[in-house]
Amino acid sequence: MRIAVLMPAFNEGGRLARTLAELRSASADADVTVFLVDDGSAPPIDEASLIEASSGMRVVIARHAVNLGQGAAIETARRLALDPRWRPAGGAFEAYVTMDSDGQHRGDDVLALARAIRAGADVALGDRFAGKSDVPRSRRVLLGLARAFERALTGARLADAHNGLRAFGPRAIERMQIRQNRMAHATEITRRISQSTRLVVVEVPVSVRYTDESLAKGQRASGAVAIVVDLFHGFLFRSEPR
Repeated sequence: MRIAVLMPAFNEGGRLARTLAELRSASADADVTVFLVDDGSAPPIDEASLIEASSGMRVVIARHAVNLGQGAAIETARRLALDPRWRPAGGAFEAYVTMDSDGQHRGDDVLALARAIRAGADVALGDRFAGKSDVPRSRRVLLGLARAFERALTGARLADAHNGLRAFGPRAIERMQIRQNRMAHATEITRRISQSTRLVVVEVPVSVRYTDESLAKGQRASGAVAIVVDLFHGFLFRSEPR
């Protein structure tokens, strides 16, 4: 299966190499290209350090001169993946999967989402609550509020909100242009999915790993205010093509 992995990275250090190594191991039977966007890391990602971790797996690296945000990095990766110059030898990509670079997401789950696309879905969204994720109580509360917020704004009744593991088929990825540079991009994607009534959407159990590092770097309750401001200043009330 030909899979494009859209991977934003910002100051991940050794976690990035470990993420690539696990993905390479999990996808040994697939044709995977990682579109890795260094979103202004300081120091910049050292390409040489990733050679061994990604050996046998194609990695296309782009850099943002300054930190623009996860949404902007995913959009850069999306555009690269759609560029015919990076099309795999066997034909067009069959699935496009967004994956974090900090070790929270598992390579096996990337393949599970891609298989859901091959089985006929246009969009496959990771559901950490149906998998084996050990979600801390504070994060469960925050995610519950995010789920209610997205449901009110987009009408989408999803089990999980703001899960960075998502897969799109060729028909869907064309519609997922991201305008929100930072964390509000997750709600933007949900809105685009909910507006595209002809897309087949499924949720797939995934297992998200939580560590002290990932929790410290992850989204906090105070960030919800910034997301709301971004949404109202950006796309939220614009009509979108279906």
